[in-house]
Amino acid sequence: MRFIIAAALLVSLAIPAAAAAPGTAQNFLDRANRLKAKGPMALFDGDLKRLQAEAVAAGTSIRNDRLAAEKAGQPKLYCSPNARASLGQNDFLSGLQAIPAAERSRISLKQAMLQILQKKYPCPR
Repeated sequence: MRFIIAAALLVSLAIPAAAAAPGTAQNFLDRANRLKAKGPMALFDGDLKRLQAEAVAAGTSIRNDRLAAEKAGQPKLYCSPNARASLGQNDFLSGLQAIPAAERSRISLKQAMLQILQKKYPCPR
C-alpha cells in the first residue's frame, strides 16, 4: 500500500501544473488575481509593476494600430468619444473575466484588451 501511495505522489510531482502560457490574457488575469488576493501587500510584489507595464504596452500598441488604421483610411478599431480611450482597472479585469476561459487561454493580452475596448466603445454600423 505504501508503494502505491509513494508512486502516486511521485507521478503527481512529475506532472507540471497546468498553467496559462505567458503572454496570454489568461496568464495576465491569473497573475492579477494572485496580486488582488494579497490585498495591500501586493504593492510590495515585483509582479505588480510588470503587470502594469504589460497593460500599458498593450494599450499603447492598440492606440498606435488605431491611429495607423485611421491614417490609412481603414475602419476604426473602436470608437471612443475622445482621442484617448480609457479602461479603469475594474473595467479591464471584469472585461477579461467576461471573455470565455478557453478563448482567454489562447489570445494575447492585446487581443483581449481590443475586444474589451470594442465592447465598451462600439462603432456605429
